[in-house]
Amino acid sequence: MRLVTYDRGGHRRLGAILGGEVVDLPDAVGHPAFPTTLEALVSSSGGSVMDAARAALERDDAYDRAVKRARVLPPLFPRSLLAPGALDVERPIAGPEDDVPWPGGAAWLDYLPMVAAVLGREASGATAEQVRGDVFGYTLVSDWRARAADGDPVEIAEGVPLSIGPCVVTADDVDPQSMFVQVRVDGEGVQKGNLNGAAASLFDLIADVSGERPLARGDAFALSPFGDGGDPARRLWPGALVELGAEGIGTLRNRIAPDG
Repeated sequence: MRLVTYDRGGHRRLGAILGGEVVDLPDAVGHPAFPTTLEALVSSSGGSVMDAARAALERDDAYDRAVKRARVLPPLFPRSLLAPGALDVERPIAGPEDDVPWPGGAAWLDYLPMVAAVLGREASGATAEQVRGDVFGYTLVSDWRARAADGDPVEIAEGVPLSIGPCVVTADDVDPQSMFVQVRVDGEGVQKGNLNGAAASLFDLIADVSGERPLARGDAFALSPFGDGGDPARRLWPGALVELGAEGIGTLRNRIAPDG
């Protein structure tokens, strides 16, 4: 399943992508106890809850719950978001199609595209193979980093946003290590690869952290197929349109807002 969050009357609401449309998943299931947000679904992602969701989307009347002109939001706010080099979930989070504000004092933005896993079960001292079974699903993360003219980081008080989305695809529908990820800037492909080319696997990363502290549902872990920045092809300026796409997940699209 490809799960999204959309704006329903100013509130975050759980949806699913079906035939290219957003379907209101709680309405499709029709049970008052079914979770109404993706965060709540992750927290209660037992077999019966997920079975109910899948069964609802397979019914002929599922399209009756399609949402017209749905405005898709960041799919979820992770309980924590860790990656080599450390991400900070206290930073603002942007969703698909959102503009990324240009940070004052930046000469350019560095950009790190990543694949993220969201845990659906607790884990402690787990092996990489055990971790694979603990993952709820996968999404994409764009990490924007402000740089000075000499390449040094620029400290921004409120933080440069992280972009997350466009959906969370459930773990049974995608292999995060082998799926191809592509970066396009202003329509031009600049990078393509998968996590099999990374120094470590996403599952190794999670297993290592689980050996240091217990992990909870909703914790997320991200890894880039392309190394930790420093590539001139990923230097961005105001107005740049950046598209991070992956098989099975879709495209996380953001434009860098004009300076000032």
